[in-house]
Amino acid sequence: MPSQEQSQPVGPEKEASDPGLKIWRIWNPLWKIRNQGSGALFASWAVFGTLLLLSPYQLTNWIASAREVTVWNPKTIFVLADGTYLDHAIPFVDWSILIYYTIFAFYVALPFSAPKNDVGRRELLVAIQFIALASWLAYVVFLFFPAEIRLRYHPDVQEQMATSWAAPLYGWFHWLDRPYNAWPSLHVTQTFLAAMAISRWWKARGLHLRIIAMWVLWTALTISTLTTKQHFLWDALSGLTLGLVTWWFGFRLAMRTQNNFGTQNQPPVQT
Repeated sequence: MPSQEQSQPVGPEKEASDPGLKIWRIWNPLWKIRNQGSGALFASWAVFGTLLLLSPYQLTNWIASAREVTVWNPKTIFVLADGTYLDHAIPFVDWSILIYYTIFAFYVALPFSAPKNDVGRRELLVAIQFIALASWLAYVVFLFFPAEIRLRYHPDVQEQMATSWAAPLYGWFHWLDRPYNAWPSLHVTQTFLAAMAISRWWKARGLHLRIIAMWVLWTALTISTLTTKQHFLWDALSGLTLGLVTWWFGFRLAMRTQNNFGTQNQPPVQT
């Protein structure tokens, strides 16, 4: 049996000689309890920390909604040969709201998928930080380059939504997501970054089928942003672009000094 990880009286920050991981000091209280409850307490509080860092979303979304200003209409980017908009040609699929809601599953899966050692925990915190940074950039776009999502108000969509069993689910999300949070789609950005981090950890454990299943779910979630009429096609594409840029120039580089994980009980990195 592998030896259990020993607790170390250090903070999560890496030494300056190892520039790979830069951990914010706000995580220090969480770091102190990382070994309690076999790591489950750390993961649970990491979920809460993620939601707390993403909470400015509501403020920026409501401010943009109260202003009722639209700088441009993203649907005008994609026009079909007959002059109609591609976004209008994408069908409304009421049950796809269930897939849309799986964003919350990614929030939970991220911390609980990280290896239960100090290296894994540091990588988890860095992943959360980059998700937050990408989201904060999107909040600036919501405020200064707002675009109203009027797809949900199309008469055909409204009629189908009103008679659908999923109407309460749409009602709650329409309250949460005011129609000025169009681009970039944080549903796409946040889940992409979470999936990239989870893939790294699962690959080291040989969980390849689980990785495939997760990316199938992510693809379905991305499509659901369109079939629920919560986003324009441009929103999904710009959300993916933001995720790719954040991964390539951020999280990927932060991980370059790290080794692949063996077992979950791999000895922690010395700091």
